[in-house]
Amino acid sequence: MTRILLTLFTVILYVRCANIVPPTGGPRDLDGPKVLSSYPRNGTTNYKQNYITITCDELIDDNQLSSKVVVSPIIEGIYSVKVKNNTLKLSWKDTLKPNTTYTFNFSEGVKDIREASTLKNYSVTFSTGSDIDSSHLKSKIKPLPGENTNPNSKILLFEETKDSITSLLNRKPEYVGTLDSGMIKINYIKENTYTVLAIIDNNKNNKWDKNEPVDIKTFEIKNTVNEEFSPQKTILDTTKLLSANSMGKFVNLLFSKGLQKIIIKDEHGTYTLNKQSSTKYAIENEYKLTDTSKIQIDYVDSMGISGVFYKKIKFKDIDLQKDKDSLINIININSSKFIRPHIDSIQFITDKLITKLDIDIVVPKHITYSIINNYNNFKIILKGQREKDSVLINIPYKACSSIYNEYNRAYKQKFVTGQEKDYGNLNFEIKTQAEEYIIYLENKKNTIVYTSKNTRKNSVKNMEPGEYKLFVHIDTNKDGYWNAYDPVKNIPAEPIIYFKENLTIRANWDLEDIQMIF
Repeated sequence: MTRILLTLFTVILYVRCANIVPPTGGPRDLDGPKVLSSYPRNGTTNYKQNYITITCDELIDDNQLSSKVVVSPIIEGIYSVKVKNNTLKLSWKDTLKPNTTYTFNFSEGVKDIREASTLKNYSVTFSTGSDIDSSHLKSKIKPLPGENTNPNSKILLFEETKDSITSLLNRKPEYVGTLDSGMIKINYIKENTYTVLAIIDNNKNNKWDKNEPVDIKTFEIKNTVNEEFSPQKTILDTTKLLSANSMGKFVNLLFSKGLQKIIIKDEHGTYTLNKQSSTKYAIENEYKLTDTSKIQIDYVDSMGISGVFYKKIKFKDIDLQKDKDSLINIININSSKFIRPHIDSIQFITDKLITKLDIDIVVPKHITYSIINNYNNFKIILKGQREKDSVLINIPYKACSSIYNEYNRAYKQKFVTGQEKDYGNLNFEIKTQAEEYIIYLENKKNTIVYTSKNTRKNSVKNMEPGEYKLFVHIDTNKDGYWNAYDPVKNIPAEPIIYFKENLTIRANWDLEDIQMIF
């Protein structure tokens, strides 16, 4: 009897401790579930139901299918998903159009329970009429030079529109196609003429929003059509002045987009800008205003769009006796204590507007220099330095003062001229029929280290070793700024052309015979 009870207790113990877990032996199942059957079957005609079921070869789970399923043509409303063991049911409430072919792309919305591998590239196609539409669109997404194909690329098909192209903003399309292996394929399309949008669907809502890059074409889709698209930023996404807040001695301005140019002025004059980033700027009370002032902000944004904002501001009254932040901070933004031979510059930024600047610069007699004061930053340009020459920058205590009579701490820094063998040189030639163009060299930190305008032969000396991108902006309208795509007037973006490969600069080496032809 004791032996029987002990055996029973052991069995109960094992039952209580048991957990259902995936097997630990053998290779992981990374292929995802496979479909054994679907209802309706692919190619079914005269289908009148409002649901689809699929049965897989293993236990499955919902992987946010209701938000991931892509249906062409679009079905309005919300999808309902139910899963039981290895069978999934997707249903909807909207009434299907008569004599229409529908394709449901499950777009990784189904996963297996054990390894969470997803069902990929599976779709169900049926028709509510007696025929399956047989036209197809195969689209290649060609990224702009210097960019990669965006995984959020999509193709939207609308019946040909005679209205302004902006009427398609935030509208649900007839058909949607998603990216797969660099291509977007939409099958079983009804023969017709369509306005076709290739977009970067950043918010994944299957609609075109005005801040999303787009490429637009109108053509007939009959049988199989192959097209190529290059979505690009547009002028529709206009800049907004998000805020203009008084904080301490400053009025801080925040914009929704980066700016290529900005001028701020009022009836008293033009303000000196303290640029914190391409979207953040600050101005100080350099005109010592005590009342509210209406400023005018003229700008050119990152899309090449010019505009004007008007804003009323008021500077706060500052008691300098109580202000703990009354010192001017001077920051050297050069990343190295070495300067390049022959010609170089040392740049400093300050957190106050500098009205007075006295600097002692100690250099050998063969070196010449100049100082450029931009009020919230200043630059020392050096010419003629030789290897191992030293340059001493000395900014004595109270040598700098601001509009509030604030002053600096003493600053002293020694720089040494590096050896030419530590740097590389680049010589390249531009061959083009373009009348107006701007050349840029950009390093790995996305910093522009060289720019020139309409220069055929270019020579850049004493470059830091590393990789650089060479590209050219064709200034079609000759305004000096890059202009984005205008989909309303169908004016393409101004071309930006990249050299075919990155340029590698090596120490003690001249990179020559580079020709960029366009």
